[in-house]
Amino acid sequence: MNDISYIVLGIIQGVAEWLPVSSKTVVMLVSAYVFGYTLSTSYSIGLALQGGTVASAATYFWRSLSNIFYDKKLLLFIIISTLFTGLIGVPLYVVSKKLLGEGLNPGMPTLVIGLLLLTQALLYKKIRGEGSKGFNDIRLRDMMIFGLAQGLAALPGVSRSGITITTLLYLGYSLEESMKISFIASIFANSGALVAVYMLSREVLTSEPMNSIMIMFIVSALVGLATIKTLLSLARRYRTETMFGISILTLTLGLLMILTS
Repeated sequence: MNDISYIVLGIIQGVAEWLPVSSKTVVMLVSAYVFGYTLSTSYSIGLALQGGTVASAATYFWRSLSNIFYDKKLLLFIIISTLFTGLIGVPLYVVSKKLLGEGLNPGMPTLVIGLLLLTQALLYKKIRGEGSKGFNDIRLRDMMIFGLAQGLAALPGVSRSGITITTLLYLGYSLEESMKISFIASIFANSGALVAVYMLSREVLTSEPMNSIMIMFIVSALVGLATIKTLLSLARRYRTETMFGISILTLTLGLLMILTS
């Protein structure tokens, strides 16, 4: 691949990671069908690229991270959710590489998430009133459920942001708070995913020149930072419109993945 290709993948990762679509799956499909990698290798590249979005989330939420050892609830949330994510996510990563080799269609999980988000947008008040819960209302049960849901994102087609935000919405959290909680948790979950890729598929990270990997990381980090700021602003000002917009986008991408895979 040339430098333009790495920039394109970085931009895709920087935007898609924070939307209810599977960034690793979008990166995987572009890597495979545009740049010629195998689906299995492209899947690992998609996971490895999340290192850039770790940097963008850590930069945006640096105040929260700087207080993590003084905020007992935040520390407990990170520990519990990351533990349950690892218990589910690591085995699923190993299984996913085998399933991809057997022709698993990654579009179906994206379509399901889109339908759940659309249902949430249409029936939100009937399901959970106005969704007024914030991070201070989070309980141990919610932390465990969140971690399990986040672990499912190791599957191709399952968006980490999508499944975690959807889960929090159905638990009664507001859209803005759901996004914040999901984005903060991504720092630790994506760091774990990067370690898993390095340990289980180290050849993926060493098969490309280091300067090329850095290009993708830097581009995804910068684009991710802008995307986080934009999405949280939209969720704060235009909650209903944002809900409908991201659900329709997710449904559309899910259908495209099904048709092209």
